[in-house]
Amino acid sequence: MGTLMAASRDAEGSVYRAAKVVLRRWLERARAAVMAPYDSFRSTPNAAGVDSTKPFWQTEVERIIAALTPALQEGWAGAHLPGNYNPNDPFIQANLTLTRNLLVRIPDEIHALIVAKILDGTNSGKTIDQVATTVDDVLTYTGSENWDARARTIAQTETTRHFSSSMLAHGLLAERQDGTPMEKTWETLTDGKERSSHRDADKQTRPLSQPFLVGGFPMMFPGDPNAPADEVCGCRCYLSIKKVGS
Repeated sequence: MGTLMAASRDAEGSVYRAAKVVLRRWLERARAAVMAPYDSFRSTPNAAGVDSTKPFWQTEVERIIAALTPALQEGWAGAHLPGNYNPNDPFIQANLTLTRNLLVRIPDEIHALIVAKILDGTNSGKTIDQVATTVDDVLTYTGSENWDARARTIAQTETTRHFSSSMLAHGLLAERQDGTPMEKTWETLTDGKERSSHRDADKQTRPLSQPFLVGGFPMMFPGDPNAPADEVCGCRCYLSIKKVGS
């Protein structure tokens, strides 16, 4: 029988540290590219400079993926089933691919934000210096608390996601191998900070291969990236699995 548990603080800390390093390294490059016109000629920053950093960002994302290993290992072990952790399990790899696809969109998001800042500043009559300062703040890790909050959200969301997906992967593998039906239960951390849809989903139980219904959306596990961001970002819920009837 599975034991109720969530990923450790160490596992989440691994992802947070990686996300912080990756964001800092990428922001340095993005800032240099975007602010080049201003730094050299006191011209308006060029939002398109973000696009030149995409290959670097895509490479850096792999640091975050690698940092998810402790969460994946803990989730696999948390199923309390026979078999060593398999990082090449198809279910695990499919969910890591979804995470990559989500993270690689960050430069596009920041490009759009910079365009909006430049347009807003220009339309409101701000000077080039004022516009440049606003853009510079967006691209400086310490310029806004938003970046550290982003690193922490990535850590919490991805740790939850991959702890639960790895536990489910182990359960699905065991179910296929021995033919014994298993079921999963959605476990909500109820401390007054949980969202109402997750509070309502607490103790919801399904066969392993069938989704939960959370906030009106099908979710295979807490943090399922196929669900809307409102149901996954910062989620602290977790999964438990057991043999049917046990």
